[in-house]
Amino acid sequence: MLLELRIGNLALAEDVVLRPGPGLTVLTGETGAGKSLIAGALELLTGGRADRGLVRHGEDVAWVEVVCDLTGRADLQQDLARVGVRCCAEDGLLVMRREIRREGRGRVLFNGEISSLAVLERVGGRLFTIQSQHQQQDLRSPHFARELLDTVLELGDRRDRAARALASFQSAQAELNRRRQENELALQQFEIWQDHFTELDVAALRPDEEKELAEAIAVKRHARAMQDAAGSALARLIEGEAPVRESLGAAATALVAHAERSQRLAAALQSLQVAGDLTADAASELERFLDSFQVDPRGLAELETRKALYESLRRKHRRDAAGLLALRQELAGLLARQEQAGRDLDTLTASLQAARDELAAACLALHDARREGALAVAAAAETAIRPLALPTLELAFQVDRQLDPEGQIELDGRRCRAAAHGADDVRLLVRTNPGENIGEVAAIASGGEAARIYLGLTLLAKRAQRPLVRLFDEVDAGLGMDAATPVAWLLRDLARGVQAICITHLPTVSVHGGQHWRVTKRVLDGRTTVSLAPVTGNDRVQEVARQLGGEGWQRGDAAAQIHYARDLLAAAGTG
Repeated sequence: MLLELRIGNLALAEDVVLRPGPGLTVLTGETGAGKSLIAGALELLTGGRADRGLVRHGEDVAWVEVVCDLTGRADLQQDLARVGVRCCAEDGLLVMRREIRREGRGRVLFNGEISSLAVLERVGGRLFTIQSQHQQQDLRSPHFARELLDTVLELGDRRDRAARALASFQSAQAELNRRRQENELALQQFEIWQDHFTELDVAALRPDEEKELAEAIAVKRHARAMQDAAGSALARLIEGEAPVRESLGAAATALVAHAERSQRLAAALQSLQVAGDLTADAASELERFLDSFQVDPRGLAELETRKALYESLRRKHRRDAAGLLALRQELAGLLARQEQAGRDLDTLTASLQAARDELAAACLALHDARREGALAVAAAAETAIRPLALPTLELAFQVDRQLDPEGQIELDGRRCRAAAHGADDVRLLVRTNPGENIGEVAAIASGGEAARIYLGLTLLAKRAQRPLVRLFDEVDAGLGMDAATPVAWLLRDLARGVQAICITHLPTVSVHGGQHWRVTKRVLDGRTTVSLAPVTGNDRVQEVARQLGGEGWQRGDAAAQIHYARDLLAAAGTG
């Protein structure tokens, strides 16, 4: 249960504390006293918009904090644990706090640990539900009847199936469309790809061939000069009156006897020995070159033609030799994929049809469940609403398919548009007076009737949700005192399962509260302040009498009003 709600520096509330007891707690006060501030504060803890202008003048931080005892509510504790919020293990307490700063970012805290607004929305939305007189406008929403029916019938699993089926269908459709577009583009490019691939395939390029061609062409063009140069170099190394190899050997021999006596001579000897070895290697290489060298200018044209092919392909495709080889592989892959395109399209088309069939099956299952449960939900709603001064109310849920010639699925031979919630239009129809037409609530019901219908329907839907606290903000607005009495009994009955807080102007509602708090507004030291305090005993009688007589009740028959107030409290069993 909610043990304490504390509001600090929020609008006119400097430090306001509400400690509701179990069952129904009522809040009353004069018009403009600040009763709606309580509802607004609780709404902030469900993730409501935090306007910095709410911070009290002269203060930097406004805050709302609740202390909740979740002992015995394992369902709530499990829901909170799923988003990383845990109660105090010792006493099952949860402390939620939201801060609004005039400058900078606000804060959200659970048991003193900083959290996020997203978590607050999930946690607060699970703990608290807030209903106001303005929410009856939801009856005009095209989604209200469907959401209400699905909630009462607990069709969450079937809706999840429909949502998953729709997502799978959309994914399959997107993949098929993408592959078709790719195939259309490929058909336009296929001949170009085929020509380029054939050209590169016939060319039979090799990674190092271009370098080999350059060398081969150079050799062909300068064969005689290269042979003469090699022969001359070899002759200087091993022939003539003073061949280089023998001269190096003789110089090394002259130093051998003295190398041990001088490090410098030893170094010179080593250099001469290395030079001799290198000269011998060079001579051997030149001999092999001359032995294998053939002066044959034939074939030069073929080599130059082959090299020109490389140059032409590089210019055409703007790639080097390695890039041309990679391009051939890319083209081979594209051509192979295009050959596979027909089979791919057949497979994707079959997958799309399977997804369409599953979507149709999910929507049909949801439709059937709605149709089968609609009568029972309508009967339960009539039972809940008729005591609210609507004794002849008739109510029906009309479940129709969303027909659309361009829809994704076909049900019973007719095209329907599917969404994450299925393929149904659900309308709520009412008749408030016997013999009159049945129709949409907005067209049939008066403002007060709509308020009571909305109250009964939403309470019916929310029974299964079992929040920690339900707050009703002037849901009895527009009702006379007599018509409000059944509403009070309904709220009182509802509060047996969970805590309920009702903000009201009507005495026939306020007398049913197990606890009664009064909101007052006063000016102290030039500052307007809202205060909240419980009223009991004679103070409560006085407050109910004030409600009976309005703002100037003491100028009327005060004694009669006080007497009537006592009678109302006694009749409600709370006096």
